[in-house]
This record gives sequence, C-alpha cells and structure tokens, in this order.
Amino acid sequence: MKKGFTMIELIFVIVILGILAAVAVPRLTATRDDAEIAKAATNLSTLVSDISAYYTSQAEFATDIKSMTNVQVEGDGKENVELVAAGKKCIKVSLKDAITEGENAGKPAVLKVEKGTDNTNAICSKILANKGVKNLLEAKFKYTDSQGKETPSDAGETAISGLSVKF
Repeated sequence: MKKGFTMIELIFVIVILGILAAVAVPRLTATRDDAEIAKAATNLSTLVSDISAYYTSQAEFATDIKSMTNVQVEGDGKENVELVAAGKKCIKVSLKDAITEGENAGKPAVLKVEKGTDNTNAICSKILANKGVKNLLEAKFKYTDSQGKETPSDAGETAISGLSVKF
C-alpha cells in the first residue's frame, strides 16, 4: 500500500494557507504604510533642523533648499519645493526671508509647510494626519512688527532665526 496525502488533506492545507495569507497580507501592507508615515515625519523634522542650522551659520538662506539639506525633495529654489513620500508629493515647503521693510517689517525668516500636490492620495492623507506633521501644518508664532504691535504669523509657518553672523 502506498503512503501519501489524500486529495481532501491537500485541499484542507491549501485552505488553511489561504486563510493565513488573507490575514497576513493586510497587516504587512499596514506596516509598510506606517513606515512611510514615520519616514516622512522624520524627513520633515530633519529638513526643518537642517535649514535652521544653515540659517544660523550663514545668516541667510541659500538659493536652493537642496543645498541646505540632504533630505530628498523635488523642485528647485526656495518656494514650492515638495517632500516626496512613497512616490507622492505629500508636503510642500517654502522659505521666506526676513522682512525688514514695509507693513510686516520685523517678521523673521520663515519655513512654511503646506499640503503637497498629491495631498488627497491615501498615503498622503495618513502622513498629513500624523501628529508631528499636523503640528507643523498648523504652527503659528507671534512677532513684533515695525510699529511694536504683536502680530501672528500665517498658518504653517515656523520662525527660522539665526545669529546674523557669517562664518
């Protein structure tokens, strides 16, 4: 008599493997999304840190964000540069120099964080809902303008201040 598996035993094994796969695959996908969210939040935090350090040491912004940080961004210059996460443009950052003349004189240099081009994408929605990212999107500060009046900044702006000393 030959020993082996019957057809019913093989079908049961295949069904059990299918059930395990159905449970494991969504968990694996969720873990990958969580990693992308954490990576994007960390990259944004690093970008703010790098630009602050650059401004502190140079007393001005470079002409291009890419030359002030190693965080990968898309776009050139200081405005409308986007941080890419999971291949999507989820977060837009812009730099504005300190204002020394006019109505808003006294406003320090700022880094503005906004929703990116692909902000309606599922992964971007999760990234934008992250507490750290959300805090930067809603951040405001107050500064004293040229008339001595305390003025609030726009939403998403973070003050970048330096020593105004070039090394």
